[in-house]
Amino acid sequence: MKMQILSEQAIIEKLACSECFKATIESGAFVLRIGDYVPAVFTAIHDGHHVPSYLLSSMLVTEDQRTYEEDPYTGDIADLFSISLRVCDSRYLYDLNRQADECIYDEAWGLKVWKTPPSKALRNTLLERHRSYYRVLHALLSSLEKQFSSCVLYDLHSYNYSRINGNTPLFNIGTHYIDQTACEPVVLHLIKQLRSISLSQMDNRTACDEVFKGRGYQAHFINSNHPQSLCIPLEIKKVFMDEKTFEPHAEMLSKLKDTLTQALSSNAVFFADARGRLSLKQSSVLLKKGAKP
Repeated sequence: MKMQILSEQAIIEKLACSECFKATIESGAFVLRIGDYVPAVFTAIHDGHHVPSYLLSSMLVTEDQRTYEEDPYTGDIADLFSISLRVCDSRYLYDLNRQADECIYDEAWGLKVWKTPPSKALRNTLLERHRSYYRVLHALLSSLEKQFSSCVLYDLHSYNYSRINGNTPLFNIGTHYIDQTACEPVVLHLIKQLRSISLSQMDNRTACDEVFKGRGYQAHFINSNHPQSLCIPLEIKKVFMDEKTFEPHAEMLSKLKDTLTQALSSNAVFFADARGRLSLKQSSVLLKKGAKP
């Protein structure tokens, strides 16, 4: 699929017409790819590392410090599915998992971010990128809900475990904004699928709300504006990469991609089947790796 560069309005218009496309928004802030319309979306809002060159001299945090708190390779996982929304900008510019009045950090993870506070003009530019993402996300979910009544969004993240004492989980599901009464079968099914993943010499413990509780703004936004749909924040332990050098453990990352694609595809089909929203054709498109519902 050829990459296009589109305005926000052009992207929203394509979504309204249910067009398949792959596009970078004009600002370069994120990439939306739709290979087919299915009721499952995969986002990587902290995968991005980009900071405009003219801002680098204004930042105190180094490139390595930024990368450490970002979520490398989550965008690669999201792109394995039919619909992916991958953010290119670093969360140190604005954090999409924080509401607008908190998304530009003065200090983050104990580090002062800026040499001097961003000007009002720069803050407005960054806030507009934050707003633009959520306008497009709203249009995407609205388009899917028009076709399927509801959809599931997997909010993919990864976390640094070396700074946490104890036996941390390989996968952590954040349930703060999940309606446990209505969605418990979907969550339990996902836990079962994730626990079936086997990575070489790695204990797989899957948990809910241990290292993160799923209180991010994206989950809040979906819960508030699209209550018929489901957002599942999923944190992956960074065992597939070196936390300090950021180099991937190639074999483990490849295995993680294969097995996680199957697990999440199966769960998405389970979600859709429970609502009668997925045709056989759409099921085969979603299950790219041959997972079984």
